[in-house]
Amino acid sequence: MNGSQFDERAEFREGLKQSIPFILSVFPYGIVVGTLGINNGGSTFDVMLQSTLFFAGASQTVMWELFGAGTPVWVVPLAIFAVNFRLVLYSAAIGRKLEPLSKPKMISALFLLQDIAMAVGMKRADSPRGLSYGHYMGINLVLYFTWLIASAVGIVFGQLIDDPRAVGMDMLVPVYFLLLVMGFRTKPNMALVFVVSAGIAALVYALIGSPYHIAAGGLSGMLVAALAAKPEPKHV
Repeated sequence: MNGSQFDERAEFREGLKQSIPFILSVFPYGIVVGTLGINNGGSTFDVMLQSTLFFAGASQTVMWELFGAGTPVWVVPLAIFAVNFRLVLYSAAIGRKLEPLSKPKMISALFLLQDIAMAVGMKRADSPRGLSYGHYMGINLVLYFTWLIASAVGIVFGQLIDDPRAVGMDMLVPVYFLLLVMGFRTKPNMALVFVVSAGIAALVYALIGSPYHIAAGGLSGMLVAALAAKPEPKHV
């Protein structure tokens, strides 16, 4: 065992320990996704396969909501793209902090990328110790397997619920996204992006109806954010 291997293993163990508090937030959300999937027409195999291949709670909840509403097939990936476009930006930011990595390691790291990985990873990257692959994977592997277990529990739990709306499950997705939006309240141009996105979504909802307003609001918000962004001045 060389020094670098020992350090990587130590970093991995530290990541495992640091992941424990986040289990408390990931597990309930995984239950919600499993419940939504089974109550919106998915089979046990469908829901578990989705949770295995797509470690992304926001897009999973949107997909099952749209699937249950009988949405046209082309709208579903468009809405998911709008919801998860932030991961494109996340991957560019976190990937630079993890470099240099082999392609297999980088792919595995980006596969597990989500909001918690981004927040914790960037905070660690800004510390004197920096962000290591071992620490990053230690946190996210725990959360990934927690997600799978929680999804399975949600499938079983969901089969016991006759009317998800009666227990307020239809409000979980809006509340999640409201909290997500509030997390960006200090970002530049946030007010402009929010007003335009919400306005377009409301307009499309009134004129066309659900679920087209989701894609329209998300895409319009991304367009405004891109147009309003100012590149950082180059220092000569």
